[in-house]
Amino acid sequence: MADSAPKLARDSTMNVTAKEGVEFLKSQGADHLLPEDPDKPEVQRDTTIQATVKESEAILKDANIDKDARTRGEQQRLQEISEETKVDDPPRVPRDHTMKETAKEAQELLGDAPIGETRSQTRDITKAAAEEEEEEEEEEEDEEEEEDDGVEDGNEEEDEEVTSLKRTHTMAETMQEGQEFLKRQKTNGDVAKKDAAEDA
Repeated sequence: MADSAPKLARDSTMNVTAKEGVEFLKSQGADHLLPEDPDKPEVQRDTTIQATVKESEAILKDANIDKDARTRGEQQRLQEISEETKVDDPPRVPRDHTMKETAKEAQELLGDAPIGETRSQTRDITKAAAEEEEEEEEEEEDEEEEEDDGVEDGNEEEDEEVTSLKRTHTMAETMQEGQEFLKRQKTNGDVAKKDAAEDA
């Protein structure tokens, strides 16, 4: 079917038609016609594709584009709204002290007291120092009493027994010892019952 469609022969082109139009206008008496310019008229371009690409890259690089914005106008409106609602950063609070000043104050406050790496270590150090001082004082008192009386009291022995206990076991060791003790109790209890039954 494509072969059977007739081809139209062009009798004239746009140039031929334009020339015929000019001749017709001259024959009708038109004197002021536009000059025929053989060159193609150039359209004034404000921007080129390359300039547009550069501008768009600069805009996209610097601006935070909202996903909901479909046009530049919508983007500008969204930016204006976000700038209006944007909260300023809180003002900085002036510092009265620096770390160096705080360290100096702490050194003055503590003096020459021994300090551990943690509070518990510091507490242990101070307790040990206090215990040593107490022991020294007790020894001095004991020496003075021995020199004075030469007689020992029964209270001195009780004071020695009430000294602070130091931990020698962990909870796990204590639990294990307790279980062993209970096992011994069960076996000893069974033996004691058998002995009592045999005696009866």
